[in-house]
Amino acid sequence: MLRIRKMLFVWHCVSIGLFATSSIFAAFEYQTGGWSAASANIRVIGYQHLDRLLVNPALMEADIQSQVGLQYHKPFMGLDLQSGSLGAVYKVGNLPVVSGIQYFGDDVYSESSLRSGIAWPIDSTFRMGLGISGHHLSVSGFDSRTTLTVSASLFLQLADDIKLGSALEHLVQLNRSLPVPQRFHFGAEYDSGPVVLMFAIEKEAAIPIEFCTALVTSYSRKWQIAVGYRDLSQTTSLGWRLMLKNYRVHYTWILHPDLPDSHGFGLELLLP
Repeated sequence: MLRIRKMLFVWHCVSIGLFATSSIFAAFEYQTGGWSAASANIRVIGYQHLDRLLVNPALMEADIQSQVGLQYHKPFMGLDLQSGSLGAVYKVGNLPVVSGIQYFGDDVYSESSLRSGIAWPIDSTFRMGLGISGHHLSVSGFDSRTTLTVSASLFLQLADDIKLGSALEHLVQLNRSLPVPQRFHFGAEYDSGPVVLMFAIEKEAAIPIEFCTALVTSYSRKWQIAVGYRDLSQTTSLGWRLMLKNYRVHYTWILHPDLPDSHGFGLELLLP
């Protein structure tokens, strides 16, 4: 336990040092409208789902079931923007791996990313994750640009009902043709049984810290209902998820105070 505490201390010292020297970046990344959006887009803790696993691969357990998932989002109704993602969880040897492709944009502006991550169990309560991602940005009338980044994450189970998750997205950028903002996440989860409470903080480059809170409740082991709130953007989110034996379906609704509502749908298939 002492070793884990030391690793956590070093992790947060590195995080503080990175953001103390952060600069303003040019690239913009849309926050996905997947299932995690229903719970305030908290993506480093909570129920295992593809859009969470792509940010925090350390959430993957060694015996996680192989699956594929497809999501479609309509950001800000009334605009021509489209968003979607396709992902899969599988195993390489005994280690779980997650991979996915994400898209956001319209005829004028578009961005896409290809991500892959792997998890390493340190012991029964502590896992670390490593991810690599390629990002492509295209703007009409300008040259398109591409870059590669490396991210790191962790998961720690303090007790049966208390879990922690953290991630440093784009910790290392392998080229500077397209600057991508570093993003730090830290989240905590309390599982009381039928109700799961989640809290997270996020920090991106020169943007102030954002606090996120969410509640997920389960009904008859088939339905999940989620609600969340993000304080900086003042967005409220709602959603439901139907979980059956071999597949899961979800819907999310994001309410922004100054922009049109966003809606998202998703389908997950569990593989034998």
